Amino acid sequence: MEEVKEAKPVKEVMEEKSLIKTVKSLPVFDFSLIVSVIALILSFIAGILYFIIGWSTIHQISTYVISLNPQAATVINSIAGSITAMGALYLIIVWPITVFIGTFIVTAIAVLLYNYLAPRIGGIKLELE
Repeated sequence: MEEVKEAKPVKEVMEEKSLIKTVKSLPVFDFSLIVSVIALILSFIAGILYFIIGWSTIHQISTYVISLNPQAATVINSIAGSITAMGALYLIIVWPITVFIGTFIVTAIAVLLYNYLAPRIGGIKLELE
């Protein structure tokens, strides 16, 4: 009589065919740098959009205030100009740099934690074709 082989679970068969791979560790610096650069680009774009919206709002408010009191035009325009310049500096330069640094630190901590836990719990499984 022939011996009947026990069927393997689908998971084992797929792993034997190397369709599923497990990420055992991630490079901390490279992964953090990529994620941080993506966050920098997105925050720069958002900063430009926020600046445009903020500038138009300040312009509308200052125009309204000047229409109520034309003698205050010089003061209102100088205040609006200062707010706009500081807003541009912050939203387009300072904010993206801060986001880059913060994202790099948080991502590095997350990757270190992943590299510590992946061998103990099991890493992320990716299905490759």
